[in-house]
Amino acid sequence: MENKNPFNDKEIASFVDMLNTELPDIRDNRGKRHSLTSVIVGVVLATLVGRQKLSEIHRFISNRIVWLSELTKTKLIKPISRAHLPRLLDGLNWTSVNDLVERCFGVKIQHDEIKKWVAIDGKALRGTLDSGDKQNIVLAVDHDTREVVAQARQCGDKSSEIPVVRELLKDTGLEQQKISLDAHHFNPKTTSQIQQAKGIYLTQVKENQATFLKQCKELNKNFSAFAETIEHEKAHGRVTTRCARLFSLESLTLDSRWKNSNLSLLIVVERETFEVSKQKTTFETSYYVSNLMLETSAANSLVQEMAQAIRQHWGVESNNWIRDSSFNEDHIKTKAGNQAQVMALLRGLAIELIRRSHPKNFRAAIDKFADSHAALEAMLMQVKFL
Repeated sequence: MENKNPFNDKEIASFVDMLNTELPDIRDNRGKRHSLTSVIVGVVLATLVGRQKLSEIHRFISNRIVWLSELTKTKLIKPISRAHLPRLLDGLNWTSVNDLVERCFGVKIQHDEIKKWVAIDGKALRGTLDSGDKQNIVLAVDHDTREVVAQARQCGDKSSEIPVVRELLKDTGLEQQKISLDAHHFNPKTTSQIQQAKGIYLTQVKENQATFLKQCKELNKNFSAFAETIEHEKAHGRVTTRCARLFSLESLTLDSRWKNSNLSLLIVVERETFEVSKQKTTFETSYYVSNLMLETSAANSLVQEMAQAIRQHWGVESNNWIRDSSFNEDHIKTKAGNQAQVMALLRGLAIELIRRSHPKNFRAAIDKFADSHAALEAMLMQVKFL
């Protein structure tokens, strides 16, 4: 995601037109038999109708080759072979395709807007693990809409999500927004990066920062909170009570390595969950920190914002659940790392297209598109894919 104003409707005719005119094709001329546009569109459409495995995608492309040729405005030729399809996908430039996806469908967050909460969440592409080529994707997801606003690749067995996230935040300008992060991103370098960019971070504290976690627990035990909020929820056979309390970190003596992070707030969340069927109650206490400044006059509204941001951060996990339950991502086997990343990118695009049609249920939407190509084509026209 580039730090630009959003593209308006007049600038983008359709995603297919952008693929035809702007996607670089670095293949040798002797290997340009099959259109990249036709194959990319074929993979996305196959995904939208519930074809997830490579063999299923290939059959879809082969059986719908005339229709795909008409939709993509490309020459009608013999379908790509099953053996060549994974090689072509592996040869695609992930960055080039991702740039076009973000230009056409990305949510552009401008720096002069009110800061928005965005969750950073990584996901393993488990189908690549058997081949020894570890692949992950890192997603930046809008708390409110659950739209993916940016993404990055994490490749290789020895790679780490932490520097990938730092680079993603910097390259996209998201470091200037409100960012919620998992506990392994609670480190001085990441938090100071966001602080220096005048952004806001909210991150969980766990045993990876054992000394600081101990200080948080003592603060919660020995001091009174500035504000608290309590909410109750009954869903999925569980009754949950959440209590969030807000503390200032001003009284703590912090290690010098945190001096540029501006650690200001501690949010303690206690959850009591009663499972109706098992008649069992569980308790959990979690600790979160932020660089948001505490103003005592606004403490009540601040603790409510923090509690909501914490809930919404974990709510974006539903995106990963959709990728696995509705699109079977964890069970899609690939032999090459870049092929896995490209397929994950196109799968993510398919999810965003469905989300923009405002479905009540993702599985029902997939079934609808599988039953009616007219409905699928109408949706793709509406969102300017075609």
